Order: sequence, then structure tokens, then C-alpha cells
Amino acid sequence: MPATKKYLYSITDDQNHPAAKISAWIDGGQSVLEVGCASGVQTRYFKEQLGCRVTGIEIDPQAAEDARPYCDQLIIGNIENINLDQAIGDERFDAITFADVLEHLYFPVVALKKVRPFLKEGGHLIASIPNIAHAAICWELAHGRFDYQKYGLLDNTHIRFFTKKNVARLFEEAGYRIVSWERVIKTPQETEFRVHYGSSQDQLMMDWIAQQNPEANTYQFIIKATPVKDELMAPSFQQLESLDVIQQLEARVGELKMQNMHLNSQISWLESNRFGPLTPLLSKLQNKLKKIN
Repeated sequence: MPATKKYLYSITDDQNHPAAKISAWIDGGQSVLEVGCASGVQTRYFKEQLGCRVTGIEIDPQAAEDARPYCDQLIIGNIENINLDQAIGDERFDAITFADVLEHLYFPVVALKKVRPFLKEGGHLIASIPNIAHAAICWELAHGRFDYQKYGLLDNTHIRFFTKKNVARLFEEAGYRIVSWERVIKTPQETEFRVHYGSSQDQLMMDWIAQQNPEANTYQFIIKATPVKDELMAPSFQQLESLDVIQQLEARVGELKMQNMHLNSQISWLESNRFGPLTPLLSKLQNKLKKIN
């Protein structure tokens, strides 16, 4: 694993933030294994706001010391090398989190398999993973760039890169069933690349990308998964893909229904007020004409 660094952020009320989405899947008082707890921002939230018992794993010793006050147990080391049986013993967890960690690992599937025995019956694993198929990356590639950044989609410590299909295959291979998908949404302009369209051709290109890729504005995938007891009963990637597409289509149908109701309301108002201030007067004249006739 490459040189590490501190990841600092705040837990906010922004529901489009990965930390908020991850926390929403953690119940109060649960036991949590936080892989890659960094400086303990989310650890503190789990501990102080949710009353959880937290075991943290962190590769960076300096960051780990910042997280120590919020951990019931702190393990310093690389998840890919740690002997979890020795480090954790018989403890089992309601939830295991990998918040922006898997893309930093050489063998993420091995790490996922490694922690699976430490989930309680009915427990789940939660992970946030950046989407390399974001429209901002397509924009950068179209302009001949793949420049690493300090943070974000092209974080300079990323080893692995994932699309939605890669994520689904990763968890399927590791013996998990993905039960929920969430997304952090950012337009290309909102990302660290601050994409700016300089021409109508640029806009047309980005519109085409959005038409071809339904995840074009997905900045991160947030997934919730459970271990599969009988791998023969595990849904295939194609089944997972179909279920998620159905969920997205249902959500889109709901949006279109709302848009249709709004448009009908506007049309109704325009029909009733098409003559502006003269509308009431014309209505009266029309009524008089009806009576005369």
C-alpha cells in the first residue's frame, strides 16, 4: 500500500455525503469494525452520537492516535497483512465498514473475504467506493488527461478503480450479496475537476455520455452487503444489475409523474390566465354572450 495521509472531513446534515449515508445504516448501540478509521471523524460519530462499540483498524500510526479516544479497541496496521484472529479474537460485529478503503488495497477481494467471519448473524458490511466512470473522468480522458489529485476520484493513493459492474463482481466474488445501493451524486462541475463547457459541442458530448451511462453523475457508490451462506443461492451479477435497474426506473417514473403533475398545473394556469389582467373581463363577456345566445 502506498504512503498514507490523513483524510479530514466533517459529519454534516448533507444527505448527499458518504459519511451520512454510511451512518444511516448503523443502528445505535451496535458493535462496529471500522476498517480504515483514519483520524476518527466517523469513529467519533459512531461512538458519541450512536453509542456504538467501535474497533478501529488504521494503517497510519499518526492518524490512528487521533482516532484512539473514540475506539474501544485500536489496531494499527494494514488490513491486508493483519492476522485478525489474533488481533480480534472471538469478537463479532453487527457492522463492518470500508469507507473509501477498498480502492487503496492491492487485493480488495481478499480483504472482504478476510473480515467475513467476523460478522454476526444478520450483520452487514458497508462500503463507499468512488466511481471511475463518472462523467468528469470521461471529460478528462477526452482531453488527454488522467492527472492524479490529492483527493477524490483520482486520489494519488488509489491502486484500484471501480465501475458499478466491478463493484458488483467484487462483492459477488468475495461471497457477499449486495442488498442496497446508495449513491453520492455530483455533476462534473461539482467535482474537484471543476469541468467547464466551453462550447455547444462540449455540452453535446457530455449529454451523450449521460445518455450512454446512467451512472455518469455517480461520484461514489455506497453499498450494503451481507455474507452469502450458500453461494449457489447467491444472486448473479446479472440479477443484481436487473434489480438495481428496476429500482432506478421506478424512481425515474416517480420523478416523471411529479414533473407531469407540475406541467399539467402550469398548463391549467396558463389556460385560465392566457389573457393576463383581461382574463376576468373576457370571462364575464363570454358568460354574457352565452346568456344572449
